[in-house]
Amino acid sequence: MNRFNKIFKTLMSLTVVIFITGCEIDSFAESDEHSFGEIIAPSNVQITANIVGQDADNPNGDGSGEVEFTVTAENAISYKFVNNGAETLKPSGTIKYAFTSLGVNSYTITAIAIGAGGTTSSQNITVDVLVSYVAPAELIAALTTGTWKMSKDEGGHLGVAAGLNADNSANAANWGAPIPWWWSAGPLDKSETAIYDDRYTFSDWDADAGKGKLTFNVGPDGAIFGKEEPMKADLGGDRGATSTGDPNYEYEYYPYENFEVEFTIVPFTARWDWNQDGKYEDTAAGQEIYPGEKIIFSGTGFIGFYVGNQEFFIWERSDTRIRYSTIGFDGNSWHGIINNE
Repeated sequence: MNRFNKIFKTLMSLTVVIFITGCEIDSFAESDEHSFGEIIAPSNVQITANIVGQDADNPNGDGSGEVEFTVTAENAISYKFVNNGAETLKPSGTIKYAFTSLGVNSYTITAIAIGAGGTTSSQNITVDVLVSYVAPAELIAALTTGTWKMSKDEGGHLGVAAGLNADNSANAANWGAPIPWWWSAGPLDKSETAIYDDRYTFSDWDADAGKGKLTFNVGPDGAIFGKEEPMKADLGGDRGATSTGDPNYEYEYYPYENFEVEFTIVPFTARWDWNQDGKYEDTAAGQEIYPGEKIIFSGTGFIGFYVGNQEFFIWERSDTRIRYSTIGFDGNSWHGIINNE
């Protein structure tokens, strides 16, 4: 019986080897040798840039920041472009980018020609582009109408999430998380602090200078709310305030006076790599690129909860509501929502 089993196993092994060998030979049969055609990688990749408004008097364009790129190549069946790590497939070989960094800046774009069998060849081009920014008229109109305050009846009017610290070790963002997923305040959650009677008035916008004035009224309590460490460092010691201590280390009532500072508005595109693939790209699975604006205050100007930064990125805005975040002294992204009275 054992001898029969050995013979049977040997025959089965031979059968499998013969079958696999036969498949390998058949799959590369002479008649099929050229069934996929000859695979030739794209060559002679050429990329050109047309800077909108470029002429002898405006070598870097008209200030719109728009540039159209065109790529051609031999033996190419499609194309894609790479800008700051974000890939965009463009079978036509043409794409238009709108750059947003103010002034004249250099940008390098990679054009990739795709050939048969997925072969690729690439070429880079660097352009110097001028961006002259004009703040959106509807944003200025909204800001300078009425008085703003924390949206205390709305969930998420304060919150915190990952930013530009150790929790962003994968370089997931250039600004911080789009939403406050670590913690967000429920309606009236911070009623026992100084924040809800603070009022923010934007005025005196000078379109030519690109700046205006913020008037911060601390309200009847004569105090503001924020983190202990940056308040002590930036605003004048503890001013007699008592910290909440571990774990939050906050000043719920930090004595402060009304103040005025200048504000400017600049374009900014926030990015958050949700799928952690090292790229910033909007897909059907979700948005990773968030074009918008930053409000930048002079001095120690701020709105909402003080965390030591004067730059506030606007994630969402309407005539009566703005959702923003700022990067705190601790590297976290601190979120807030204000509305118009």
